[in-house]
Amino acid sequence: MDDRRLQWMIDRVKAGRMDRREFVGRAGALGVAATAAGGMLTSAGVAQSPIKGGEVNVAPEYTGAEETFDPTKMTNSTDIQRAYQVYNRLTNLDRDMNVVPNLAVEWEAADNASKWTFKLREGVEFHDGKTLDAEDIVYSLGEHIKEGSESPSKPLLAPIVDMKADGPNVLVVTLDSGNADFPVTLGHDYHTSIVQAGWKDGDPVVGTGPYRLEEFTPGLASVTEKFANYWNEDAGHVQTFVTQGIPDNTARSSALRSGDIDIDPNVEPRVAGLLSEDPNVRVHSTASGSWFAWIMATDRAPTDDLNLRLAMKHCADRSFLVDNVLLGHGKVGNDFPVNPGLPTYCDAIPQHDYDPEKAKWHWDKTGLGSIELAVSNAAHANAIDASVILQEQARAAGIEIGVNRVPDDGYWSHTWMQVPFCATGWNSRPTADGILTVAHACGGSWNETFWCNERFDELLVMGRLETDDAKRLEIYCEACTLLHDDGGLFLPFFTNYIEATAARVQNYHGSPAFAQGAGWPYEEIWVDESMA
Repeated sequence: MDDRRLQWMIDRVKAGRMDRREFVGRAGALGVAATAAGGMLTSAGVAQSPIKGGEVNVAPEYTGAEETFDPTKMTNSTDIQRAYQVYNRLTNLDRDMNVVPNLAVEWEAADNASKWTFKLREGVEFHDGKTLDAEDIVYSLGEHIKEGSESPSKPLLAPIVDMKADGPNVLVVTLDSGNADFPVTLGHDYHTSIVQAGWKDGDPVVGTGPYRLEEFTPGLASVTEKFANYWNEDAGHVQTFVTQGIPDNTARSSALRSGDIDIDPNVEPRVAGLLSEDPNVRVHSTASGSWFAWIMATDRAPTDDLNLRLAMKHCADRSFLVDNVLLGHGKVGNDFPVNPGLPTYCDAIPQHDYDPEKAKWHWDKTGLGSIELAVSNAAHANAIDASVILQEQARAAGIEIGVNRVPDDGYWSHTWMQVPFCATGWNSRPTADGILTVAHACGGSWNETFWCNERFDELLVMGRLETDDAKRLEIYCEACTLLHDDGGLFLPFFTNYIEATAARVQNYHGSPAFAQGAGWPYEEIWVDESMA
């Protein structure tokens, strides 16, 4: 390799006498891969301006007939990606999980954080030309909490007792009690996407996001195009996004390597290493509060037996799972879902460790001969691998687990919350209250273990009101201890977000707040065909 020749070429790029594409082509003739050539320019301080245009194919891990653009009904990863493309929310979270403006440019609290006033961004257009106003926000949030709603966000938004527009650009929200995390909740939860007042599922889809919907067939694909009047002129560089779920992990990675897709938002750890060796692929691994778990319904036999639940929790070697399933891309979990990176994570709760004798002691009390576990990688990319290892480890305690591999298609409707024992996977949440309320408060539509504890619910309310950090930690420690000791959540590990992109996709960054960069890539990435 001619280092002097390369340096001369870099100097010409800096001087504006050679463009990036020409540099990459000439570096290739010297034996430098395109990705490495781009890295040389970045290291040399040559910033690349966003390139406008191009098409990017996104392949989440789920496909099914229930795919939707209705924010009150979204349940799967493919819906999430489309929501990020088409919709905005009132607030957003940056990559440090700080709340930042989105449709709201500023906000303030009163009455001990029980009354919130949001000032809206002016001049925002929906994709059909209508101007956003506060009534659209009132309607959008109200759809989640109206009578009969089964929205997953209903438990989070249920504290809203009043919403009103104070003119076209001011929204006033009154809660039944204080909640210092309220703007964070609105920024993180993709379900709080804003639609037009009066919009119903089945109406033409119009949002205020960077991309407008052109085509959509549930269970197949969607096509979105750059919205020319998007309020942020510096965002949304790609012209077209095609989004189509591919449930099979191997098929997704093969499609990425062959160039048929450009973004795989859910890469298996065992595949990440292989993909990282491909010069045409970039792998992004980001620590997060995302987690995988086995869930045991506490409202029905046989998993309503606490001895069964404790037997399960002691028959998994969690460190082994992190090392051999996640290949180090994660952290051991302890049967409560608070993000380990948050100050409200409770380290004081004793770890449920691998103890076959203790597991057998509890199992023998159930009188059961075996139990069936329903799994699918639609629940989580590592669900089947982890469940097979659990099956083997449980045999050391004399426990026979029958692993039933159910179809990926429709998993969230035909298996999840329908059978006593199955797999699940959740994205990260930026607050303890956010995840504990949605997943474990009594009566929540996404309370997947059907566990209900009055003291736990009392503690959630106390946590929202408390502003002293030390006291808040005590509250959440007590709540998580109740869940840890009695609940139906068997959470062996937290996972990194592992995502992969084609080399032609530039400026992609992961986020600890949510999968696929918490939606930021749809505003930030661009396509450089010279890197293909």
